[in-house]
Amino acid sequence: MESGEMWTRQDLGPRRGGSLAASRRAIGGAAVPPISRTARTVLAKPMPLGYLFRPMKAWLGLACVLTACGGPPPRAPNPTRPLDERRAIELIIQAFREEKDRPVPGHVVALTESKQITVDVGASDHKYGVAFVTASERVELGTALPEKDPAMGDALQLVSGLGDDGDARVLVLRDADYLYDDHVGDEHERPSLTAELKLKRDVHDFLVRAHAERWP
Repeated sequence: MESGEMWTRQDLGPRRGGSLAASRRAIGGAAVPPISRTARTVLAKPMPLGYLFRPMKAWLGLACVLTACGGPPPRAPNPTRPLDERRAIELIIQAFREEKDRPVPGHVVALTESKQITVDVGASDHKYGVAFVTASERVELGTALPEKDPAMGDALQLVSGLGDDGDARVLVLRDADYLYDDHVGDEHERPSLTAELKLKRDVHDFLVRAHAERWP
């Protein structure tokens, strides 16, 4: 697997809108296709641009009507911040245990001859793990960590290492993808619980795939 590979949740079967068991049954019912270069271009069936812009135009029209009627100006979104790294690692460990996968302290995996990524939580007796990457770590890694392609939507990004870690699979979780605000009550737009559940879902999906394909 090449560094920076991505795969979509469509490869996993049903999304976790129901139960985790449903995802496992979907994987157990048929062979899961291996991750390959072609997975980079496999996306959910794209919607025509018209379907994306029509609702937006309708809302824009409604907004114009409301503005003409003297409604209050739109409120600026609340400032947000990413989940704390320590909390993120706690959630990753929880997800490992819920999947009956024994978490172990992470290690470093060389992405290039001079750049290494820190795996925060690894799987006992396996080469796969999860790296929660902060903004400062992304700056340090530079181009060694490929940017996530926006066209891939909510696809999960995997990287592998060099040498003995060439068959390792590291799930890259960028802190900027798990934001929340500190407001309370009606002004609380992005609660921390939503960010935490999203992170755990991503780790669960990664581990389901690892178990289904018996990754080393």
